[in-house]
Amino acid sequence: MKELHCPNCGTPFVHATSREGPVERLLSCINVFPFRCQLCTNQFRAFWSGARGNTQAFDKRQYKRLPTSIEAQFLTDSNQRGTNRITEISMGGCTLRTTAEFPRGTFLELTLKPTSGEEPITIESGMVSSVRPSSLGISFLEMGPRDKQRLSQIVLGLLVSLSPLPASGL
Repeated sequence: MKELHCPNCGTPFVHATSREGPVERLLSCINVFPFRCQLCTNQFRAFWSGARGNTQAFDKRQYKRLPTSIEAQFLTDSNQRGTNRITEISMGGCTLRTTAEFPRGTFLELTLKPTSGEEPITIESGMVSSVRPSSLGISFLEMGPRDKQRLSQIVLGLLVSLSPLPASGL
């Protein structure tokens, strides 16, 4: 899928998403599938012949989760505070390592601290979407444009570090 690029920002970091509705199922018959840009969050459809006969080609997640270690402070809608580490992140959410127990649907604000010299990134509104014994899955609902841009730079750095290096022409 390296030849496919986001039509909005031009990045090659796109992710095939699940087909929803009869139109997308019909389009998949002619190899036109839905994709989501992992940086600018643009959703688009594109021709992709790589899925022919592959029923496992699509993940239900809109964004690929990337391993990381970022300190995060949270404040819940019931004024509970804490500081923990994010172990996976994407433009759509994160995995927060914590022993605190919050039910699904709990709203919270997150403040990410990427490195000591960088300005924190604020996720104004997030929601607990999954609960596991030592972590929470958080969906990002609202963040300012500047924070979204800064988060996309972190995600880009993680995507680049995980991408295989191109073969040298020498």
